[in-house]
Amino acid sequence: MSIDAFRDQARQVLENLLNETPKADRRELIEAYTEVLTRLYAQESYNLLQDVIEDARTRLDARLSPDPLRQTIAGVQTTIQDLWNSLWRDDPRR
Repeated sequence: MSIDAFRDQARQVLENLLNETPKADRRELIEAYTEVLTRLYAQESYNLLQDVIEDARTRLDARLSPDPLRQTIAGVQTTIQDLWNSLWRDDPRR
């Protein structure tokens, strides 16, 4: 799930909260929607962690490979990703 998809889902949850009947118990609504947002966040965190683990596994496999070409490609991928991450981290829109 991308950050935009996560934001859209969170927005939908909050819209649902605002559209709930005004007669509903405020504390119950807050508890219910806190639970929904927590599950949504946990799922997104889990998905990101799985992506990181899979990427690390792929890179480690390539670096440990006896094939020098795969090792070189893994090194280039790491360098490009490090460059991308440093540019993304310095992005003023974040």
